[in-house]
Amino acid sequence: MATRPATVLQLRSSAGMYGADGVVLALDQALRSEGVPGVLLCIRNYLLDRQPLHEAAAAAGCDAVLVPCRGRIDMRTVDALVAQIDARGAGVLHVHDYKSAFYAWLAVRRRPGVKLVATLHGWVESSRALRLYTTLELALLRRFDALAVVSRPQVERLLRAGVPRDRIHQVDNGIAMPAPAPPNPTLRHMLGLDGTGPVLAAVARLSPEKNLAQLVPAFAAASSANPRARLLVVGDGPERDALQALADASGAGGRIVFTGRRDDVADIYRTVDALVLPSLSEGMPLVVLEAMSHGLPVIASAVGEVPRLLAGTAHGVLLPPGDAGQLEAALQQAIAAPPGHDARAVETVRSDYSTAAMAARYLDLYHSLQARDHGRKSA
Repeated sequence: MATRPATVLQLRSSAGMYGADGVVLALDQALRSEGVPGVLLCIRNYLLDRQPLHEAAAAAGCDAVLVPCRGRIDMRTVDALVAQIDARGAGVLHVHDYKSAFYAWLAVRRRPGVKLVATLHGWVESSRALRLYTTLELALLRRFDALAVVSRPQVERLLRAGVPRDRIHQVDNGIAMPAPAPPNPTLRHMLGLDGTGPVLAAVARLSPEKNLAQLVPAFAAASSANPRARLLVVGDGPERDALQALADASGAGGRIVFTGRRDDVADIYRTVDALVLPSLSEGMPLVVLEAMSHGLPVIASAVGEVPRLLAGTAHGVLLPPGDAGQLEAALQQAIAAPPGHDARAVETVRSDYSTAAMAARYLDLYHSLQARDHGRKSA
């Protein structure tokens, strides 16, 4: 029987509750259900009044700690991480973003017996600063014991950056299956959907890589023949004001509803007829798995692992990324004839993308790092 790994510290610097944050929270809960002692460490985002991931973790009953951070670089953050390593007897420090990777690497230089693992949820490179952060992160990741990726293109990117192949592991995201529940009529009324026709939803951070600036005019054109159709844009981000202005300028402002960030996304999935994700880049998007788990048809760009996910559906539609014409055509089809419940998608998530399956893969990874050390000591 494999030895249970020592305490696993997960570390994340978060700007909100987005896809990667949901994966981190789900992994922490799944590991604890397997009897693995763990702590979810959240680096305080000094730009935010609230710390959504830490709050969600505490509300879920996780052992959650908010790590102090007072600026872009704060060496007291490193001190706090070292203190957590010592207090918890940590054997693995598992990070989930470039800022966490930087602080974790500095901390483990003081505690070299701790294994460094990073999960790469996908790179956002929509600005010069973000491209610089990615370059610095790739250089740093060569010093990690193991890297987990969520899509195959990431493997090639890491190899080009000089990461040895035996340190790279593909670990699929996993989610908890939703409890059966009927649509919430109160939510429809709150969102102004009473008496409307087909409802599509984009659930995403409102940022350039999600390509919502192309979705808004495509929906405006696709819904012109059916003004009762609606598009819900669920989420928040730096492009919100620009997208709302674009919706108004398109003449479809009354048909496009910006909900802001919501804590009831499961109810959103039960309310709408399809999910639309026209991203220019993705890893393995959690929103696609979530929509599939509800049997919701998905229209999405063929980026990252989206083609593999939609191969396990009956009604999924793949689009070339950035192709406005095909996006509009797919929206027209979904508005004219919503495809209905996708039972095959539900079964695909249940069998292949559960939180238990994700936790088992990470446990195998942690065990392999332990075994490697044990082999060296025996030799």
